[in-house]
Amino acid sequence: MLAEKYYRPLVHFTPPYGWLNDPNGLVYKDGEYHLFYQFHPFDSVWGPMHWGHAVSTDLLSWTHLPIALAPDKLGVCFSGTAVVDRSNHSGFFAGTEGLLAYYTITGDNAPFNQSQGLAYSHDNGRHWTKYAGNPVVANPGLEDFRDPKVFWHELSQAWIMLVTTGQQIAIYRSSDAISWQFSSFFGENYGAHDERAWECPDLFEINIRDSQETRWVLIVGVQRGAYAGGSGTQYFIGHFDGEKFIPENPPETVLWLDYGRDFYATQTWSDIPTADGRRIAISWMSCWPYANQIPTQSWRSAMTMPQELSLKKTTDGLRLCHAFIRELNERCRNPVLVVDKALDRSGMAFVFDWSAANRLQFSLELADNSSLFLQPFSDLTFTFTVLQGRLTLRCQRLGQIGVAEYDEHFPHDFSIALGDNRPLNIDLLLDRSSAELLLDDGQYSITNLVFSKEGPVQKCLAVLVSGEVAIRNFHRHELHNVMA
Repeated sequence: MLAEKYYRPLVHFTPPYGWLNDPNGLVYKDGEYHLFYQFHPFDSVWGPMHWGHAVSTDLLSWTHLPIALAPDKLGVCFSGTAVVDRSNHSGFFAGTEGLLAYYTITGDNAPFNQSQGLAYSHDNGRHWTKYAGNPVVANPGLEDFRDPKVFWHELSQAWIMLVTTGQQIAIYRSSDAISWQFSSFFGENYGAHDERAWECPDLFEINIRDSQETRWVLIVGVQRGAYAGGSGTQYFIGHFDGEKFIPENPPETVLWLDYGRDFYATQTWSDIPTADGRRIAISWMSCWPYANQIPTQSWRSAMTMPQELSLKKTTDGLRLCHAFIRELNERCRNPVLVVDKALDRSGMAFVFDWSAANRLQFSLELADNSSLFLQPFSDLTFTFTVLQGRLTLRCQRLGQIGVAEYDEHFPHDFSIALGDNRPLNIDLLLDRSSAELLLDDGQYSITNLVFSKEGPVQKCLAVLVSGEVAIRNFHRHELHNVMA
């Protein structure tokens, strides 16, 4: 069918079949990046959760492996994390090291049916043994108690586990990675909340760019109350002492990791070598209000392009910035200089071959009372406007496929205030059914799925100008299929 042929991305991770959502267990070991993910192998809508598994040496070409974790008599396998137990704290790896995977066990004893399980692997994730004493963290009596994120905290010499508990994050500690003690809560009255539980926490230390200082960043998913509506991801900047997270920003401050509709359940890879030093993240590229209805059948959902995160000082304070992984640069083929000039009340159409994915990189300058209208797909437009010295980006997404839930929730129209007028550098990654836009040195990220009833048939990028606009060093790179 049309959707199967044209909507499956060329350069983004998708399941071989079935349903995909949250990335799980992101870990690097012995030259391999492991990507586990929430997987329903028997249908293309959400259902009994397994852990799918793939590995890569470059974060772009992935090898699918057999299912890592499957439901058992205790329940199904919700989201979680994986880490390398280098010092054999757990006792599972005498004389060597191995992988630990923590996941939420969800059974039938509602309402308190979520607890944390543990599995371990001696062979780099090819086979897993579930811990006989599961659950390692029993439910303390909460309706929502899931998505464990575990890491080793060197300063306090302890394993740390974060678990979502409704509208808060619970922090646990352990010396042996098996016996856990509650330490603290974070989240009440901080950041964005909705009527549903927070999800998929991550916590890591990161350097401030061009500084010797570091901060801790806590990432949390919001199911329905995001910036653009629907699902989204927020973050907090602060300090972590091994016991509690202390935010720097006021409680009412909301920092969005992405401003689009399709960037959720963000997780970062653990155990990346110090010599590399990057903090690499990936997200589920979908949105819960319509995730089960996107127009594919044998498979459903994709991951974002992996991104390198950095912490930068800005006029608004410290902010996380995004960059597509440097490995993507090596896949950019046949760069073409499309345009490098000032425009005045004109329009253009740049013809591309949409059989391949494209990366567009350029800088943009707008005079006051000027606008640039950018249409990378027939159903998606970005409009940059400067009015009285202030920059605004308007994002509009259309699309009707005749499925009520999709047609109701998928379209959107929202604006982002970008602050004082200034030149913008733009990095736009276009795949068959998605657009990932990074602005202003990656300080703003806008991720959107794009589906049209006819399929991605458009062959050009439309550019319209009102007022005075300069487009500089506009290059188009062709990206060949790396998922084959």
